[in-house]
Formats: sequence, C-alpha cells, structure tokens
Amino acid sequence: MEWCRRHPGWAVFAAAMGVRLLYLFEIEGSPLFSHPVVDAETYAHQAAELAAGNWLGRGEGPFWQPPLYPYFLGVVKTLFPQAFWYAARLIQGALGALSCALVVGLGRRFFTPGIGLAAGLAAALYGPLIFYDGELLPATLVICLNLLALGLLARGGGRWHWLGTGVVLGLAGLAAAQSLVFAAVAAGWSYQQGWKQGRALALERAGLLALGVVLVLAPVSLRNYLIGGDAVLISYNGGVNFYLGNNPEYERTVNVRPGWEWDDLVGMPLEAGITQPSQKAAFFYAKSWEYIHGQPFDYLGLLARKAWTFWQGDELGRNQDIYYWRKYSVLLRGLLWKVGLAFPFGVVAPLALLGLGLTLRRREAMLPLLFVAAHFAVVIAFFVADRYRLPAVPVLLLFAAQGAWWLWGNRRRRQGGLVLAGVTLLFLLCNWGLPPMQMGGDAAIHYNLGKAYAQEQRAPEARAEYAEAVRLDSTYWQAWLNLGSMEGVAGRMAEAAGIFERVARARPGQLEAWMNLAHARLALQQGQAAEKAYAEALKLPSPHRPQIYLELMGLHLQAGEFSQAGEVMAQAQRDYPQDAARIRQVYEQMKARILGGK
Repeated sequence: MEWCRRHPGWAVFAAAMGVRLLYLFEIEGSPLFSHPVVDAETYAHQAAELAAGNWLGRGEGPFWQPPLYPYFLGVVKTLFPQAFWYAARLIQGALGALSCALVVGLGRRFFTPGIGLAAGLAAALYGPLIFYDGELLPATLVICLNLLALGLLARGGGRWHWLGTGVVLGLAGLAAAQSLVFAAVAAGWSYQQGWKQGRALALERAGLLALGVVLVLAPVSLRNYLIGGDAVLISYNGGVNFYLGNNPEYERTVNVRPGWEWDDLVGMPLEAGITQPSQKAAFFYAKSWEYIHGQPFDYLGLLARKAWTFWQGDELGRNQDIYYWRKYSVLLRGLLWKVGLAFPFGVVAPLALLGLGLTLRRREAMLPLLFVAAHFAVVIAFFVADRYRLPAVPVLLLFAAQGAWWLWGNRRRRQGGLVLAGVTLLFLLCNWGLPPMQMGGDAAIHYNLGKAYAQEQRAPEARAEYAEAVRLDSTYWQAWLNLGSMEGVAGRMAEAAGIFERVARARPGQLEAWMNLAHARLALQQGQAAEKAYAEALKLPSPHRPQIYLELMGLHLQAGEFSQAGEVMAQAQRDYPQDAARIRQVYEQMKARILGGK
C-alpha cells in the first residue's frame, strides 16, 4: 500500500494492465479475434503487406487512411508473425494502461493528485477504453499520443522539448488526422504562454512545435507525391468522411454498411469521371459545402443534433454495435451497459460538463479544456461515433472527477444544491431517449460473424449467421449472396441458384451476383440459364471480362455449340484487339481439349 501511495501512476498502470489482460483472455473465444472485419480487417491486411517487405507501399497510390497505425501493426507483424493477434492486443493493452497512468499525471499537474488518481482508476475500468484496447483500430494509439503530448505541453522546457512535443503531435496526426486540429490549438497556446516572457520566445516555441509537426508529416506527403502519384498531405479519406456527416441524407449515409453500399458511395466521384485521389476528396468536400451553403438552417440543425449526440451516454458503434460483444466478456458486462442510463459515459458526461464549467475560471487548467473543445469541434464537424469520441474521454474523466469532487465538497451548501439540480437535469438529458441494448445483435453483426465462421471453414455456423442477418434485414443483399454461397457449399444448388437470382435482380450492377448465378446454373446443368447470367455479367465494366469470355466459350464448347463459341471468341477479340491472337490460341486449345476428351 505504501508503494501504491508513493507511485500512484505505476499502481494505476498495473491495475489497468491486469484488467486488460483479463479482457484479452475472455475475448479469445470470439470468432472475430483472429478474423477481424471492416476497418480492422483492412489494417490487418495492410500490416501483412508491410511485413512482407512493401514498406513504401509501392503500387498502392497515396494513403487512403492515416498510415501510422498500419505501420505500427506492420512492425508487430514483423516481430511476432506467428503470434500477431495476441501480440498486437497485448501491446495495445500496455499502451492503454500507460494512458491511464498518464491521466494520473495530468490530473496531478492540472488539478490535484486525488483527482488524477480518481480519473486514472476510472480510465482503468472504463468499458469502452478496455474494448477498443482489444480491437485492431487506431483509438488506443491516438489516445496515448494525445495524452503524452498534453503532458509535454504542460511541462514546458527548452527548444528540443518544444520540437519533440511537435513530433508527438505530428505522430498523433498520422494516427488520426483529426488530432492536427489540437496541434494547431497547441501552437497557439504555446505562443500565448510564451508571450509573457517576450514575443521572440513566444514565436520560437510555437515555431518549434509547428516544425516538429511538419518534420513528421513531410515524409508522408513526399511519399504520397513521389510513390502515390498525387499531392495528398496525409490521406484522402477525409472528404468522404466529411460528406458522411454533412449532407441532406445524413441518417442514411452515416449508416452505410461496408461492402457494396460503401463501394457505391465512394464510387460517386468515378461516376463523375474523377479518378485522382486528391480530387475524389475534393469532390466530397464540394458536395458537403453545397449542402451547407444551400441549406444553412438544416445544416445548423444537424450540427446541433451532432453536438447533443456527442454528450449522450449511448456508445454509437461505427460498423458494429459494441454492446453485443458483452456476451464474450463478463468484465465488459459490468463495465458497459444501458439500463435506464448508459454506463459509463452517461454518468461521465454530466459530471464532465460540470467540471468544464468550473474550469472556465481556472487559467492553469485551460490546456485540457482546449483539448476537449478541439476534439468536440472536429467530431461534430464530421460525425459522432463512439471510437471517434473516445480520445476525449480520458481528459473528460479528469473534468468528471473535478465535478464530482466539487459536488461532494459543496453538498451541504445552497449553491451546491442548485448545481446538483442542474447536474441531475444533465443526467436526464445525456440519457434521454436511449435505444435498448441489442444483445441479439443486428444484421451487420451477424454478417460479420458469418464472414468469420466462413474463414474458419465452419460452413454450418456461417450459414446460420447469414440467415439471421437476412432475417433481420431482408434487403441486406451482400448477406444474401454469402448465404447463397453457403447453400452451394452444402450442396443445395437449387437453393443457391434461387438466392443468387434474387440478389442479381435486386443488385444488377454487382458482377459477383451474376457470376455466382452462372456457376450455380452450370452445376444444375442449366446451360441456357447460365448463358443468360454470363451475358448480364458481360454488360458490366470489370477487369474480369476476359475470364467471363473464357467461361462462356467453355460453356458453348462443352455443349458442342462451336458456332456460338466462335461468336463469343470474336466478340472477345473485338473488345481486346491487342490480345486477339492470344484469345484465338486459348480458344483453339480449349476446343482441342474438349474434342480430345470426347
């Protein structure tokens, strides 16, 4: 106990690490542990590509997402290729525990040691922080870098210190570009702080901090230009993310599902003839500004709605509802729930708002307040989701501890009673109109589980999950397609063909649906129906058209329809004149092989 009292930061680190190790042990049984989905799947794939040696990302264009986190995972994959899924989460757990210890230090510096300890312990047991420490997503890395930057800013120092602080802020920007907003605020704050000692010192501090940021960003921008072939500062996904949260169909776009729906959305610039990545981002920014300028009152209403959503206790998942994953963790069941109020943020938010109000009069705690303000502004400028709000939470816990401490200290005073009434009202507002926990899971969750089971070659479980996904959402066509594939794996080709037919009619622009339908019809020896499916597939622009021609030629040759096969070959030669001789050669080889077999 004496050691804990003398080293509260290390004590909190140890407690937080223990909690995260327990959580890691629990979630090992989740199908998504080694088969991540959506963004986590993308990051894991990028890590594998990097670990294979393509560290400059040659042939991949400018970065689509901020690159620091994929490179972090790439290093982990290189060092621990066989234990990657465990190593990545263990390291993230350590970073998450370090963040809790940093909260203790920040509380001691900006408030009191007691507030720092209380906030650090709250962070150690904060359900969403624990959850995201176990996800292959950038939140943990972003939080740790932001808190480290806050600590460095608070300490101050010489020239190398301010340069190093800028480097940390730049790294945070490479993990999540939103962090650059606080970097700009920090430069202004450092200038204002240095002004007391002279304009020259103020300019030096702000300049060195900005230089540190630039030194980190410049190599990425240079790589994007020289290797990616486009002038992109960090990544070019900012445009579509801004559009998701700023358009007249906000409710639809912010809930667009990964896969076909997402592809349709990000393909909008291509339909307008725009192919350059930086111009794609500009296209989406322009679409949003068109909405903002054309419907300013609607936009202000949307902005107010997002501001309110930021402070609501609900954890709004991005691509997945995190409440469902409580079923894999007893720990999470106690630290993340909604029953009347949303725990924990529904408790933290009103107390933090009180703490923020109290801090407006304390200049020495202005830096964490500016951090929260910057993060709040950038989140509502785009759209609110739990993992995007999360980087503000460790600092909000400091303000929540401050608010709770003030309430306790003034509980017997008339002023305290009035403030308590106000905080009670905030509690009601922050927990008003919350939807219930969907412990049965929504369609997207069951689709993701189906994908994971399919990757594990567990076809019956995959089929059951896809069936549940389409039961919950009968228009989830990608889930229907995968359900059809599982029917085919089980040998139920008639059922598979019926499903593929349904999907192809609903989504005629999806090549995969027509090709699966063609293959199912072939398996059922329905040549004419297969030919029709191939014909529909050939109407679609695709780099796979040569393969479609080959399969269609094979269909006619197998049926002894040499004239029709020749017509298909001729059409392929017209479409690909540069490969006409090769197409003829392949056709003759296929014909000879089929005739020889007979």
